[in-house]
Amino acid sequence: MLARRSRIPEQVAQELEQLLRAGIWKAGSQLPPERELAQRFGVSRASVRDALRILELQGWLEIRQGEGTRVASSAQGFGGRLRPRLHEIGFVAELFELRRILESEVAALAAERAAPADLEKLAQLLREQQQSTKDLHKFLELDLSFHQALAEAVRNRPLVEVLRLLVVELWQTRLSATARSFRPVRTLREHLRIVEAIQRRDPEAARRAMLAHLATVERSAKLQAKEVTE
Repeated sequence: MLARRSRIPEQVAQELEQLLRAGIWKAGSQLPPERELAQRFGVSRASVRDALRILELQGWLEIRQGEGTRVASSAQGFGGRLRPRLHEIGFVAELFELRRILESEVAALAAERAAPADLEKLAQLLREQQQSTKDLHKFLELDLSFHQALAEAVRNRPLVEVLRLLVVELWQTRLSATARSFRPVRTLREHLRIVEAIQRRDPEAARRAMLAHLATVERSAKLQAKEVTE
């Protein structure tokens, strides 16, 4: 039985990722049902479901309603090259430098280009996060959706895809770090400042708010990378 309930889905995800890396399930093949995986790892089906969602966000799996879970055909692509280095503090710093360059401008452009529907979507994501402050995995899934929605508001398709790949790959580091010091109120406050600046159509304020948010996230990610190496 895996220990520490708050980290069980993360641990199951790591075990499954090792099996995927070992080629136990090939690209396109279907994973065993949740019930079987739960028995295999000695955990609840809910924990398995959360673990599968983690791997879906990382690009390892494709989950389709009524069709089960399959190994993604691109599982060893961009993400496969990044993951082995996410424990390196220097590499994490470089990734966040890239995020600062891209996402600060995304926030600024969103303040100029976001349509009313985009603003409502961002507001809805904030409301859902406020209702998920006791559910780490759900909260961080919404965090990912928030950053994705910002990129979509800019209406630059290549940028949306680049940010999706980058943010998703850092999601596991974010999950591990946040599990140790889950402070949803801070994240909500920072997200709210970004949205308020966008609503005011103030690109510079949106840029500053995003940079402040990324600084907070980077500190957590570097702490996690440091703990892994010690």
